[in-house]
Amino acid sequence: MNTMLVTRYLFKNLLIATVFIAVTLTLVIWLTQSLKLLELVANSDAPPGMFIRLVALTLPKFLEIILPLSLVIAVIFTYNRLIMDNEIVVMRGCGIDQYGLARPAVLLAVGVSIFLTLITTWISPRSFAEVDSMRQMIQTKYSAFLLREGVFNTFGGDLTIYLHARQSNGDMTGLMIYDARDKGKPATVITAKKGRITMEDNIPDIMVFDGMRQQIDPASGALSKLYFSQYTIQIKGLGGTAQAHWKDAEERTLPELLAPDMQNPRDRAHAKTFLAAAYGRIITPWNALAFTMIALVIILLSPFNRRGQNFRIVAAASAIVLMQALSLGLVNIAQLHLGAVPALFAATLLPVAGGFYFLHEKGEQALMAAVHNWHVRRNGGHDASAPKGSSA
Repeated sequence: MNTMLVTRYLFKNLLIATVFIAVTLTLVIWLTQSLKLLELVANSDAPPGMFIRLVALTLPKFLEIILPLSLVIAVIFTYNRLIMDNEIVVMRGCGIDQYGLARPAVLLAVGVSIFLTLITTWISPRSFAEVDSMRQMIQTKYSAFLLREGVFNTFGGDLTIYLHARQSNGDMTGLMIYDARDKGKPATVITAKKGRITMEDNIPDIMVFDGMRQQIDPASGALSKLYFSQYTIQIKGLGGTAQAHWKDAEERTLPELLAPDMQNPRDRAHAKTFLAAAYGRIITPWNALAFTMIALVIILLSPFNRRGQNFRIVAAASAIVLMQALSLGLVNIAQLHLGAVPALFAATLLPVAGGFYFLHEKGEQALMAAVHNWHVRRNGGHDASAPKGSSA
């Protein structure tokens, strides 16, 4: 049997299964996680295209989790089906060794790991930063959503806005505004029958109509009132106003993590955290290859059972869950103690090295010998596979 033909056949099956599972999981996660983004856009005057763009920008972050999981599921499903259909037996009978059978999955896993490295080191942080920037832009340019009906909307403790209802055209009715942002002047209370959000040079204002402005003189305690037919309140400086902000590790690309601005006190204080995050971005994408090697070793090298392969599947899934938990734990520990970084690399690279070793002939023979010796010790020093009546 042509080895290249087998490789192409298995690679095609694995690729199709991985893509199908990844698309399905992506749609499910998008459906559950995009509700907040939908509310953000739906309750504002932002165009629907904003929602589509926001959802698209969240995809790279989802893929960091979805792709390794999809790949492992595809590997377990595909090879288990080949075993149950006796296709693996036929391929082995034609002279293809275990590594020849595993090669398509390894090649796909390497490709997925390289793609994930590109995502984690560059695409995902840029997308995360863009999402944050768009959130602030929506809160600034399309600021009507900041004001909820029937509640006191407080911003920074210095500005509180209450509106009774919002009409279909966007106008607000029953307004009461408390403004204490100017520390050099007494606080003012404004009541108005109607108001609307306007934009002036990308700065949101509230234009109110038919109302009264009240202010207490701190020296005399006298209350002054001003009745107006139209009054404009600039709301620049709200918590939702777009402004430059310090970028945390999630928003920084790999070069930015490795070379923070040491002149910035916050960057300097978080330098070790950034370095640990950089190491994590480099190594964690290769968990896709490590998990694949674990699944291949358990599925291909376990003894055949005609009653089913449920034990193999459970064992592979359990091992991968434990490795994922270990990797996440080491990433968190490394951000506190850089000494955990070598353990983080070892947790990913050792399964890969072990997988390559055991899938080749010498490693397979060593593993089978170890399993045989374990069975002998378990049976009190007797070979359970030996025919009855034979001497040890």
